[in-house]
Amino acid sequence: MSVTMPSSAAAPAAPAFMGGGRLGELMAVLDWSTSPLGPPEAWPAALRSAVGLVLPAQAQIVLFWGPDYVALYNDAYAPTIGEKHPRALGRPARENWSELWDDLEPLLRRVRETGQTVAAKDRPFYIERHGYGEEVFFDISYSPVPLDDGSVGGVLCIVSETTERVRAQRQIVEERERLAGMFQQAPGFMALLREPGHVFELTNASYQKLIGGRDVIGRTVREALPELEGQGFFELLDRVCETGEPYAGKSTPILLASDSGRSGEERLLDFVYQPIKDTEGKVTGIFVEGTDVTDRVRAIEAQRESDARLKAIVDSVDQMIWSTRPDGFHDFYNQRWYDYTGVPEGSTDGEAWNGMFHPDDRERAWDLWRRCLATGEPYHIEYRLRHRSGDYRWVLGRAQPVRDAAGKILRWYGTCTDIHDLKLAEAALRESEERFRIMADSAPAFIWACDAKAKPTFANRRYASDFGVAPEVILQNGWRAMVHQEDLDGFMAAFLEAFRERRDFERDVRVLNSAGETRWLRCAGTPRYDGAGRFVGYVGCDVDITEIKLAREALEAAVEQRTAELRAAEDSLRQAQKMETVGQLTGGVAHDFNNLLQIVTGNLEILLRNLPDGMPRLRRSAENAMTGAKRAATLTQRLLAFSRRQPLAPKPTDPNKLVAGMSELLHRTLGETISVETVLASGIWRVEVDPHQLENALLNLAVNARDAMPEGGKLTIETANSYLDQGYVIQNAEVAPGQYVCICVTDTGHGMDAETVSRAFEPFFTTKEVGKGTGLGLSMVYGFVKQSGGHVKVYSEPGEGTTVKIYLPRLVGGVEDEEEASAPTVPEGTRDEIILVCEDDDDVRAYSVEVLRELGYRVLEAHDGPSALRLLERERRVDLLFTDVVLPGGMTGAVLAEKARALRPGLKVLFTTGYARNAIMHQGRLDRGVELITKPFSFADLAGRVRDLLDGQATRL
Repeated sequence: MSVTMPSSAAAPAAPAFMGGGRLGELMAVLDWSTSPLGPPEAWPAALRSAVGLVLPAQAQIVLFWGPDYVALYNDAYAPTIGEKHPRALGRPARENWSELWDDLEPLLRRVRETGQTVAAKDRPFYIERHGYGEEVFFDISYSPVPLDDGSVGGVLCIVSETTERVRAQRQIVEERERLAGMFQQAPGFMALLREPGHVFELTNASYQKLIGGRDVIGRTVREALPELEGQGFFELLDRVCETGEPYAGKSTPILLASDSGRSGEERLLDFVYQPIKDTEGKVTGIFVEGTDVTDRVRAIEAQRESDARLKAIVDSVDQMIWSTRPDGFHDFYNQRWYDYTGVPEGSTDGEAWNGMFHPDDRERAWDLWRRCLATGEPYHIEYRLRHRSGDYRWVLGRAQPVRDAAGKILRWYGTCTDIHDLKLAEAALRESEERFRIMADSAPAFIWACDAKAKPTFANRRYASDFGVAPEVILQNGWRAMVHQEDLDGFMAAFLEAFRERRDFERDVRVLNSAGETRWLRCAGTPRYDGAGRFVGYVGCDVDITEIKLAREALEAAVEQRTAELRAAEDSLRQAQKMETVGQLTGGVAHDFNNLLQIVTGNLEILLRNLPDGMPRLRRSAENAMTGAKRAATLTQRLLAFSRRQPLAPKPTDPNKLVAGMSELLHRTLGETISVETVLASGIWRVEVDPHQLENALLNLAVNARDAMPEGGKLTIETANSYLDQGYVIQNAEVAPGQYVCICVTDTGHGMDAETVSRAFEPFFTTKEVGKGTGLGLSMVYGFVKQSGGHVKVYSEPGEGTTVKIYLPRLVGGVEDEEEASAPTVPEGTRDEIILVCEDDDDVRAYSVEVLRELGYRVLEAHDGPSALRLLERERRVDLLFTDVVLPGGMTGAVLAEKARALRPGLKVLFTTGYARNAIMHQGRLDRGVELITKPFSFADLAGRVRDLLDGQATRL
């Protein structure tokens, strides 16, 4: 429907719109053909009459006509609907009052259906009239407009907007409530008295506490607090009321009744009676405000008494005591100061104190005092002070600042102690020590001394001439300055043990001389005591015994070498005899079995060549038989390889292919009661190793695992690329850091305790019964792995099975082999993918975060479970949680994952641990189905596992 505003040349308005102002002019030119009402000429008389009444009215009126509630309104109403005008004119109300239609329509329908008027004061509505929603308020009167037949044709709504008044009233109420809250929560007591008669109108909580919670509102002060009679408070109120002048009381005593009505404790109050006057100056009330200062006043009195007692105590102390203001101005000395110096009281206040110092000490002492005042450091100095005798005596001056809770210095307190006799004794001691040093430096031995705290106090010059270590360096760094690093810990432990027990000490230790050669010293020390029997330290003498030590070590080495050679010869003979016997047995069996296989395979070949084409069933049976015969031949070849004893012949080897090729041999060897599972990592690196000896080692481990599972069980062989970092190497000093291929053999047997694990690789050590084993199996594995430049590790617990990890160095560079493995791809991520890493080891966490960021992910990091949960609560998005299984503080990785998924259902989780990837996890066993990558893991391992999890292609290990 188009709306055209009238101009001066517009057609005259219809009679129904005459005198209707701007709205009348607008309705006169409106295209009514698009309105549900149709042209005005066709309107019912009741509608035209109603419009004629609405348009010239000064009140805000809107008429909703017909079942569609078509809106017609006057100039006074138009501003009420804001931007809805003029489009709302002549249109159904639902089109333009849609935001409040659920509220407005029931009111209009009620008037139409009942024919009764609906009225309300400050009726709230929600309306969008200025481009935004707001709550408005109206006084409303909705009345029916009847038709000639008595039915209701429309609803006449007379409204008056009261929004500003309602909001102002609300603000007044809120302000009153806020002021009342402030009044009630004020720390001081407050009351409001109405005049005449001093009648209580208001009291706050502090006032109620003061008067014992009595109900006083509406009562006069004399009625409510009768015990004040005779204390002067009634008279003070009367005077304030009469004169209009306020009254202030300071530490005024008051005696109020207790809860039982009896006389209570006397309190001290600071208070004000402030008159409240009307516009004519007449006192209409008194505002009472004050503070109970009883505790503060009594505390001040107690402090005065305490200061008096303290001064009496300080004056009785046989030591000079003084104090200063924060700026260093000396304002107090005890009586001992004046007795000692003989000066008049007060004569050394301020900076006059410095005049008591020896002239040579004044500048030094005063410079230090000014520095301490500037920095707040304690004051500690020795200087000469003039005695009452006129002589200067040595004293020790000390002072400490006293600070408030904010760290501000309140005062300095200091002491002066006479140390003159001590200084004279020290001078005599230095002279004695100088004589001792001259004698010690001329001695041909190494002489030393330490104090009662084991700190070196003397070393003669022999150390400098023979070992190039100045005595000053020994005094500064102790024995660490010269003792060989490998001997230092043991030497210091032995010395400190003797030191604590106050007994003689003797130990041989290696040192380095000035030429860098290792020398042996025999160090001996004896505790010493002063004249009063107090322990004061050790004095010792060291003698060079290098030649004697070297001769003894040479003899011991020769004996040990001869013993080792005999033992090695015995081991070699026993091994040769054993392997020769096994080789003969397996060789003979294999030879006979090969003869039988030749007959079988030969006849099967003849049969296959001569079978007619029309017999497919027999041909399939013959081919299956041939397949079985070939597998038997392969098994025979494995037995022959096992029987060999030959020098290592390393060559490039694919670990996955080797382990897969042993599968059948292991099944046959271990029997039907033990299931064998192989987990072969993709993209496995190659190694340079003797494949036959590697098979021999794995077969030895498998046989040991079989013996540990007499009732049956499961054997798992896994391969993985690994990186042994510096942290691992520190714990396993015999291995170098770098890239390795890990072959992991795990059984579900009875396991071993820590003592057994520690001896597992010792030759001839076995836990089996006599005749059940030689104890050489694991020794052979250990020797082969170490000879191949690798590393082997055993993890086991009683009842939890055993895991043996073989680490073989990765073969880098080109290899001559018919099959070349393609380099594995490293899948990358994006910054849109967010990973939360939770790892308590700083180095491992740093390595993991660096790898993931290099792969392109956005990474968050946490050092424990609670901090990881806080990040999950704060961050809007996290795609994957990568967490260690074992975490500090009692929250394991499994518990963290459970809590994290409670916060974020469906969150993907990747665990990591230092144990093997298999069904047996030792302490902190994870549930089945979790995603796990073992430490140490490689760049490619982590990249692939994370990518698989994020892409939904994870493989559970």
